[in-house]
Amino acid sequence: MRCLVVGATGYIGSRLVPRLLDAGHTVRVLVRDPARLDGQDWARAVEVEQGDATDHDDVASACDGMDAVVHLVHAMEGPGYAERDRVAAEALADGAAAAGVRRIVYLGGLQPAGETNGVSGHLSSRREVGDILLAGSVPAVVLRAGIVVGTGSASFEMIRHLTETAMGGPLVLPLPDRMWNRIQPVAVGDVLHAIAGCLELAPEVHRGFDIGGPEALTYHRLMSGYAAEAGLRRPLPIPVPLSAPRLTARAVAALTPVQRGLAEPLVESMKHELVCDEQDLADLSALIGDPPGGPTPYRRAVRRALDAEGAAGPGPSDAPGSGAVELVSEHVHDVDAPADAVWSVIAGLGGDTGWYTVPGVWTVRGWVDGLLGGPGNRRTRPARLTSGAALDFWRIEDVEEGHRLRLRAEAALPGTARLELRVDPTGRRASRYVQRVTFRPRGMAGRAYWYAVYPGHQFVFAVMARTIAGVATTRHRRAQKAR
Repeated sequence: MRCLVVGATGYIGSRLVPRLLDAGHTVRVLVRDPARLDGQDWARAVEVEQGDATDHDDVASACDGMDAVVHLVHAMEGPGYAERDRVAAEALADGAAAAGVRRIVYLGGLQPAGETNGVSGHLSSRREVGDILLAGSVPAVVLRAGIVVGTGSASFEMIRHLTETAMGGPLVLPLPDRMWNRIQPVAVGDVLHAIAGCLELAPEVHRGFDIGGPEALTYHRLMSGYAAEAGLRRPLPIPVPLSAPRLTARAVAALTPVQRGLAEPLVESMKHELVCDEQDLADLSALIGDPPGGPTPYRRAVRRALDAEGAAGPGPSDAPGSGAVELVSEHVHDVDAPADAVWSVIAGLGGDTGWYTVPGVWTVRGWVDGLLGGPGNRRTRPARLTSGAALDFWRIEDVEEGHRLRLRAEAALPGTARLELRVDPTGRRASRYVQRVTFRPRGMAGRAYWYAVYPGHQFVFAVMARTIAGVATTRHRRAQKAR
């Protein structure tokens, strides 16, 4: 089958294209800027049509010769997004009909049962796009999904980062009362299964289907389920009779990677209960079958996202900040010594040599760590640096001989700390030393820890980086003089 994907650079589209290619379909993508395909493994395996999804001529050209079209345009950010989506839907309906396309599949949003007035602008726009496509002459399927669970999904990242920020802190957590409304989340893999399956449906199937996982959960239970999988403490949630979507959207934008223009429609939609029609689920299952292993429960979908499993893992086109929170500190020094001289210093760290930092600081750190149940002032060096070996209170995760050493702290911390030591040659007798500390905090306690120790942490690691560079330079000069 020849398939056109409109919106291939988005969250769902970038994961759908490789699935269609693996299934043997020929895929064409319509993109405004082909440069946005950079980094996608599948970019060279598809036909690329440059154009705008709201331009009737561009869409008609892209539809030419196609058997099916998947429409994934969701222009939620900024004013006028509903109008842009409406124009794009009309362009697709007309272009697909003129080109003789045999099937359209559109991914929209779950709608509140029985509500027509007062529906959020975001959900109204999704319904309008679906209605436009169903009113056309090309057989269409409109899939209506709620929160899609997977790394990079804006709604899931909102849940992830709010939970990571709020959980593990106070024993009681005040939440807006709309957090007790229910929604039926769906795993990203199940969404891809539904889209791909609907491409093969008979022409007489011309309708909408709700799609979702096996559970309808309140928003606070989504947070609680995420916390359980991430190993975070779950405080007692207390409903607060507060309806301030703009204020809430500002808070979401401040605490998560979701921009305010995107957060506002998502928060506005939380005022509705968004639960699937059970008959829709049964009808679609009868037509295309269930995903392998059956519909994915919410916590299993979260686990897949945390483990970066398949489509639930990160992708090159995901919004900045998607995925686990990672706090970073980096020190860089240009060194008047070749890379092998710097590497010899890196390779000799630990044990009796120590770490070239402020005297006594890590000894005190070790005492405290030992009291908390960590390895304390453990002094151990392997015969050679190999993955999995212990190096003092670190565990070696990866070694690229002569280039990079990556360590994970085994100290008792409210999160996961890693230290990367890297040297890159910049000339015959010059190099650049890069020392990078990353910390993945666990809940509010992890964030509080990072910012509390940050000033001292910066000083200690700055001394370490400067001294390593200095020792490498001194050793190299001595070696030169000795020749």
